[in-house]
Amino acid sequence: MKTHTMLPVSGIPGAAEAPSGAWHETPRERSMAAHPSAAHLKLKILVITDAHLDSVRIRVHGCVSPVNMHGLDLLVRRASALSPTANVVLDLSEAQAWESLRTELQGPSILARLEPTLAAPARLRLRVILPPG
Repeated sequence: MKTHTMLPVSGIPGAAEAPSGAWHETPRERSMAAHPSAAHLKLKILVITDAHLDSVRIRVHGCVSPVNMHGLDLLVRRASALSPTANVVLDLSEAQAWESLRTELQGPSILARLEPTLAAPARLRLRVILPPG
């Protein structure tokens, strides 16, 4: 829920007088909207496995940004820890991503970032379905 605080325009340096009752976004509201926990930057994730953990599908909704991309890496690592022989599918087809992150979301880039933290990186079978665009 977005709230607005009424500020007198005359209290803002360099601002012209506005009609009475004008709404202005406070610095706190601007910083809250830019914070990584803001609703428009959150990822909604559904992890689906089969009964024998032969495959793990991670479905992602929301906007992938540099702030929350690390969370995707952690999910892929945890999925591989569930079953080292599982096929892991990172499905970003219903997500949006910053254009500058397109190469970072490729399978080889994710594997390169995870390699130092995995017990058996060669056994991770990862397939990435990229976002449209």
